[in-house]
Amino acid sequence: MVWEVRYRSSVERDVDRLPVGVRSRVLRALGELATTPFPEGSRKLKGSENRFRLRVAGSYRIVYRIFEAERLIKVEFVGHRKDAYRWF
Repeated sequence: MVWEVRYRSSVERDVDRLPVGVRSRVLRALGELATTPFPEGSRKLKGSENRFRLRVAGSYRIVYRIFEAERLIKVEFVGHRKDAYRWF
């Protein structure tokens, strides 16, 4: 079953700033979230009941929230892991 995937406005800019090799892997992972909201390698973030992170290309992370009742995934952050948890 397909989930709706929405992005924060900053995610598009974040993806554009990624190195080319990383960008393609991130875009592929984002596309797969619509069919697999809990892909292999995703982990729940402590302190939040519906926020997860997905490790992509070694040091890069996708942070997203899942709203199961609405079948909605909201991508909140894409970038290097050193910055990934600063706001969450």
